[in-house]
Amino acid sequence: MTKKQFLALAGIFILGAAIMCASVFVKKNRKQIEWNGKQYQIENVNALDAKFAHSYNRILDKTGDAFVAFMWATACSVIIISFFAAKDKKTAFKKAFFEAYTLGICGLYSVGIYQILKSLAGRIRPYMYFANPSEKGIAKGDFNCSWPSGHSSNVFFAFAFILAWFTLRHAESKFKKPVLTVTFLVCITTLVMRMLSGNHFLTDVLSGAALGFGISYAMAYLCNSIVREEI
Repeated sequence: MTKKQFLALAGIFILGAAIMCASVFVKKNRKQIEWNGKQYQIENVNALDAKFAHSYNRILDKTGDAFVAFMWATACSVIIISFFAAKDKKTAFKKAFFEAYTLGICGLYSVGIYQILKSLAGRIRPYMYFANPSEKGIAKGDFNCSWPSGHSSNVFFAFAFILAWFTLRHAESKFKKPVLTVTFLVCITTLVMRMLSGNHFLTDVLSGAALGFGISYAMAYLCNSIVREEI
C-alpha cells in the first residue's frame, strides 16, 4: 500500500469517527419531550403510514434486536471464515484486516448518520397512537425517535457490506448466492417486524433501509477503489 492510499484510508476513518462522535453529541443533547399521558391521534399521520401503523408488541421488538445481531455476526463471519479457509495466512491476514477496516468504516458512517437524523427529526413512534405504548420507550424518552428506523438501517448496512464483499472481492465464491439470499430475507423480515412491533412506520423502515444500504455500499466501494487489487 502506498503512502497516498494509506492517507486516503486514514482520512476516511477520521471523518467517519467525527460523524460518529457528532451523532453521540446530538443524541445526548437533543430536546427531550415529556409525554403528557394522552394518546396521540393517528389522524395526524399521513394516510400511507397510518394504514400500516400497529400497537406495541414486545416479542417482535426483541426479535428485531436478535435479527440485527445476526446480520452483524454474519458480516464479521464472512471475514473470519475466509481467513481461516485460506492457505496463505500472511496474505489472508492482510485481506482480513482491510475487510474488517472496511466493515468498521461502513458502520461508522451508516450508524453515525442515521443516529444524527433520528435525533434531529424527533418523530413520534406508532405505538404512541395506541392504547398500550411501550413503557420502556416512554421511560427512556425514546418514543419520539421513529425516523429513520435504526434496525432497518443496521441490517441493510450489514447486507450492503456482505454484498460488496462478495461482489468486489469474492465474486467467484460458491457461497455468494445462498448467503446473500438468506441475509436479504432476514433484512426484509426485520423491516416487517419493526412495523408490526409498533416501533416504526412504513416510511421509517424504507428510509432507514435505503440509508443503511446506500451509505454502506458506497463506503465499501470507495475503500476498495482506493486499494484496488493491492490487498
